[in-house]
Parts: sequence; structure tokens; C-alpha cells
Amino acid sequence: MRNIKKIGRVILSFLLMFVVVALIGVIFMKQILLSASDLNQQLDDSPYYTQVEESLSATFKTLSLETSIPEAIFVEAAMDQYGLQQLARANNDQALNYLIDPDALYAATTDRSMFEEPVTAYVQSYAAENNQPFDEGLQAQTATIIDEATAIVGSHTMLFNLDNVIAFPQFQTVRKMLQTVLAYFYLVPLAFFLIAGALVWLNRKLLHRSLIWIGSGLVSGSAFVIIPAIVALVLKIPQRITVSADYINTALRTLALHYTTFLLGSGALVFVLGIACLVGYSLISKAKRAAYRRDRAYAAEMEQY
Repeated sequence: MRNIKKIGRVILSFLLMFVVVALIGVIFMKQILLSASDLNQQLDDSPYYTQVEESLSATFKTLSLETSIPEAIFVEAAMDQYGLQQLARANNDQALNYLIDPDALYAATTDRSMFEEPVTAYVQSYAAENNQPFDEGLQAQTATIIDEATAIVGSHTMLFNLDNVIAFPQFQTVRKMLQTVLAYFYLVPLAFFLIAGALVWLNRKLLHRSLIWIGSGLVSGSAFVIIPAIVALVLKIPQRITVSADYINTALRTLALHYTTFLLGSGALVFVLGIACLVGYSLISKAKRAAYRRDRAYAAEMEQY
């Protein structure tokens, strides 16, 4: 029976190690990775929107050359950082909400109205100066230009364009997996407490011994998170991410560094708790051994009388 209990302690401690990793993972997924508020806050604190404006300015310069409409018309209409932030936040919210909500529909947010008045007014003025009627043909050309400008702003305020992947069944499979994990999130902390409680029950005659089994599980599990995070930071992997435009690279690097730091901090916290359990076990064991020696010495002294 004693050997069965020992085997049970080893197995439960081993399982606890993996449950710790899973617990950190689901907390990270729920509170950080799929949190629109956290994502938007990280982008607000980075040079992301400044670089978006720089990229927009360069793109509008090209559009100006193609349409003969002054670049200033587009720039003045679009270069409202608060408006850009609102559009970006709305698109980020929609993308993440689509991932976690099975009933959600995805539709990127665009704001065509920012270009309608200034572009139309300029074309009408240009047509009047050149005695050219603002007829249906010119109106259609103007609408096309407005659509192009709107699409440019939309692409710059859409960090995650899900339109390109929604139709793929593999993407929908991953989406369903994320939703399943979030729906049964509570099972992971429940498993953690059940395993920890089982270890305490197996050591009910000497409760302090459960600390060494729980502590070893915490320390081992945290190592699976801490070591990769440290390697990523030492090798500067988040800072080396290069995808396409500068503003997208900045966003991805900022998020990758934030995610790595969070995982390192979470792993370190669990590691400290594990060490505390091991230290607590050591101190209690020493105190019990010292008390046992004192009792034996006192008993031997009493026998002499």
C-alpha cells in the first residue's frame, strides 16, 4: 500500500507539472492573447500609429500622382490620429471577437465619409474652373477615387485582415479549438486544485510532505515556460520579426515582446511559489526533527531519574 501511495504521488506531481503549463497557457490566451483591450493598449504605447501615418502619407503621394488630386486633400482628410486609432481599435475588436464568439460575423470597419466631402469638393471645383460638367462619368470617377482612398486607410487600420482566411476550413478549425478552450477554461484550474488536493490527501498523516510534491510540480512546470521565454529575450527574437511594412513590423514586435515578457513573468511567479513550497517543507521538516530530538533528549533525561 505504501508503494502504491509513492507511485501515486509521483504520477500526480508529474501531472501537476503539465497542468501548470496549461494553466499559464489558458490564462495567457484568455487575458492577453485574445484580449482586444490589451492589444489596443500595446499599440497605443508603441510608435505604431506614427508609422501608420508615415506609410499613409507615402501611399497618398502615389494616389495623388495617379489621380492628379493634390496629396494634401487626402492627407488632411485622413491624418486624424484619433480617428485612425478609433478605426484600428474597431477592426481589432471585430477580429478578436470573431475568433472567440461562435455567433459573431466579421466585417472590417471603414470610414468612407472622411474622403467624400473634400475629394468631391475638389473635383467639382476643378471641373468648374475648366468648364467641365460634373456629370455621371466624372461622379463615377470621383467615387472610384474615394473608394481607393478609403481602402488605403482600411488596409492601414486593419492589423488582422481575416477576409483572406475566413473561407479556409483549417482556419475555422483553429477558431473552433480556441472557442472550445475558452468555453472550458475553468477545467484547467479545477484540475490543478484537484491534483493538489489529492497530493495533500495522500500525505494526510504528514501534511507538510505534500509541499515537496506540489512545489516540485510548480518548479518543473514553470521551467517549461521560463526557459523558452528567456531564450527568446536573450536572442532578441521578438525584435527580429520582419513581415512587410514598418508599421506592421512594429506592431508584431511590440506584441511579441509583450507576450514573451508576460509568459516570463507568469513562469517566474509560479517558480517562486514552487520554491516557497520547497523551502516551507524544508523549514517544517527541520523544526519537526529538532522537536523530535528535544523530545528524545527529554525522555532520556527523565529515564535517568
